[in-house]
Amino acid sequence: MWIAVAVLGAAVVGAVVWWFRRDPVAGGAGDRFEMDVDLGLAPETEPAFMEGLRAYPLRAEVSRGVLTTYEPPRLISLHLLADAFAARGNAALHDPQGAVAALVAQLTAVERPGVLHLRADWLDGEVDGMDRARFAEAVREVVCPGGVWSAHEAIGALQVATGEANTMMLDLARLLDLYREAREKQPEAAVEELLRDVAPRLIAAGGPGLTWTKPPTQDDLTTVLQPR
Repeated sequence: MWIAVAVLGAAVVGAVVWWFRRDPVAGGAGDRFEMDVDLGLAPETEPAFMEGLRAYPLRAEVSRGVLTTYEPPRLISLHLLADAFAARGNAALHDPQGAVAALVAQLTAVERPGVLHLRADWLDGEVDGMDRARFAEAVREVVCPGGVWSAHEAIGALQVATGEANTMMLDLARLLDLYREAREKQPEAAVEELLRDVAPRLIAAGGPGLTWTKPPTQDDLTTVLQPR
């Protein structure tokens, strides 16, 4: 009897310790992994996928169909990641944490459609009087003056959501490289003039330095390329 009581007590203590030591962002209003897009996963697959995301060991968050990791700085389409997770079948369902960690490492090893590599040191100081935040805002004014967007100045990323439930992911570092090249050729040009030249060219080319959470439709491209 005493052994049974001791075992039960240990189990209760263990459960309490787990409760207080669990990741505080694994649920509730502060959930960094609260899904805001439909990934088209089967009912039995989606909970496992979310479990795997929430157990991801490195600092990361999701928003508008994008998984953002900070060490190293990467953007990855959740549609791409979810499809790869579902393709693993029962193996992913039995070990969702291991499956998500392995897939993130595999998919982000090289750039590909749906994966963007970023540079944390993309802008030190200022360019034409703009620091990181001001440069990101200037780019946003060109590609998304009134739409839904978010910027990660620390890693040089700009995300723009379109009406087709798609998200454009833009590497501000590579756009800055193009901007500096244009500045050398046009030293008297205004900031907005240069950005209206280089940003649409980068978007129309489709990368490198740009990708989408899903293959862009013509409406997606029109949203970010239409004259402002």
